[in-house]
Amino acid sequence: MSQPYAPTETPLFKALWEAQDGCCALCGQTMPSSRFDVAHSTLWKHQRPTYDHIIAVARGGPDTADNLQLAHARCNKVKGMGNVRPPVRKG
Repeated sequence: MSQPYAPTETPLFKALWEAQDGCCALCGQTMPSSRFDVAHSTLWKHQRPTYDHIIAVARGGPDTADNLQLAHARCNKVKGMGNVRPPVRKG
């Protein structure tokens, strides 16, 4: 599920970012911490960190902080489309 980018100043974002060492919970690759960490806005669109429900709300998961993790926007979208594994990122 795609959602608007939430500011990195939120306590929840900071806590998840630190717990995950800035890595996507789905593919394990590093996520950019800001738009200026990537060369082009299109890359930011796909690589930006997003909130991902570990257990989808549509499948009975709670909409709580305990059920959230950070994931690349692209990985989150692939997961939402029903694929078990997001594509492996190279580089």
